[in-house]
Amino acid sequence: MALDYFDKIAEAAVKEAIQQLLANGKRPSSRSVPPDARQLLRLKGRGRINELDAEKRVRLAIGRLRERKEIKAPVTPNADWGLVDQSPQSTGKS
Repeated sequence: MALDYFDKIAEAAVKEAIQQLLANGKRPSSRSVPPDARQLLRLKGRGRINELDAEKRVRLAIGRLRERKEIKAPVTPNADWGLVDQSPQSTGKS
């Protein structure tokens, strides 16, 4: 399945929303991430995406990211979400 431009932006918006919430000391969850991701998607879409389309694209992006195990997104409303770090851990040696 090929993703279009806005679907890719939606996935990036979900990841960015999680990062921003963590950076601001807030808990990313199913209550906070989707609204933040929708807002980011609409900003990055520069007015070419309406609220309903943004909601649908973010919902589908969360499902794809969950399926590919790029994010940890439990279905329960108060569980913490997070990004799955797929990069190898550095040992600190140069």
